[in-house]
Amino acid sequence: MTKKLKRRFILFTMAAVTCLLLFIVLAINGLNGVMLDRRSDMVLRTLVEADGAFHKMDFDRPPPFSPPIDMDRMRASRFFVVRSDRDGGIIDVNMDQISSIDRETAESYALRVQKMGKTSGRIEGYKFAVKEDGEGQILFFMNTSEQRESFRSVLIVSCAIAVLCWLLLLGIVTLLSGRVIRPVLAGMEKQKQFITNAGHEMKTPLAIIHSNNDTMALIHGENKYNAHIRRQTKRLDGLMSGLLTLARLDEEVSLPVEPVNVSEIMSEMLLSFAEAAQMQGLCFRAQIEPDIVMQTNGGSFRQLLTILLDNALKYTPDGGDVCVSLARAGKRIRLSAENTCGGVQEPDPERLFERFYRGDAARTQSGEASGYGIGLSAARAICEALGGTLRADYPTADTIRFTAKL
Repeated sequence: MTKKLKRRFILFTMAAVTCLLLFIVLAINGLNGVMLDRRSDMVLRTLVEADGAFHKMDFDRPPPFSPPIDMDRMRASRFFVVRSDRDGGIIDVNMDQISSIDRETAESYALRVQKMGKTSGRIEGYKFAVKEDGEGQILFFMNTSEQRESFRSVLIVSCAIAVLCWLLLLGIVTLLSGRVIRPVLAGMEKQKQFITNAGHEMKTPLAIIHSNNDTMALIHGENKYNAHIRRQTKRLDGLMSGLLTLARLDEEVSLPVEPVNVSEIMSEMLLSFAEAAQMQGLCFRAQIEPDIVMQTNGGSFRQLLTILLDNALKYTPDGGDVCVSLARAGKRIRLSAENTCGGVQEPDPERLFERFYRGDAARTQSGEASGYGIGLSAARAICEALGGTLRADYPTADTIRFTAKL
């Protein structure tokens, strides 16, 4: 239990930390990308308004919510300007502010933009804008490699810091996990100890009540009060036995395993349950694959099978069907118990495994057949102790199936 709680605490804490760090990294780089993009747009807009001439640029009144632009920033930008006539022919190419491109490439970019028919956009690492004038068009191309490198640098740094913070927090959470879950473990241990002590203390009074009730029945004769006392003491004894089983399974004590022929065990146990089903007027069917041998705990397997079959017989209405099967499923075995269920089905089958939960009263028989609401919880705990799983589903509208994979 300690290792499982530590693992869950570390898992959930680091999942929250991971989400927080991802949000921070995405927020930082998203805002950085938006700011860089707006700044490059502002530079390109200034170039278009001044026709690419520095002496025509006006920096006195920048647009609201825009980054400030000055002459130094403009002269540091890398761009080229292409002029064309009304027919699309290239008249002039100004490459004074860039050296990483030749005239032929610049003209090819201009022709491609003309074919695109757009007034602004991106083309191979350049932002472009098209301005109409009386004689033709002026095409402005601004290199955005510096913007990309700046964005990439911030992204790398922020990711590296996030990874380092994640590893640091993982170490801190791992070191403090034992201290954090200690109160929880103490409370669970006290609860298990209380259940164990209460169960053992109540067994003796229950045995005395049961014995005295039988004695009174022998002396004064059997009556409805004796039968009622016997039924309730038997029910309470079964409840305490179930609680003690759950408390023992919660301790996570390793169960001894050995090669067990589960097919033979199941065949032997089904005889008594088949007779009980016949007495209740139920149709009982079994499909057992022969000679299935597995490494398991024989006693726990018997207990699991008893709970599933007892549950099926209790909650199957008169005239219903009960079908159990055992078969290989790859490297595992598949144990299934399916029965007819009356009344309204539980929307979430997982609720059936909650302790002390019982479904709609229409599915529950009265009297001794009434359950305690802890059998399926114990069955799942047994499956988990054996390294398996137990699930519930509804194959049809009026049947329920419990499947254990071990």
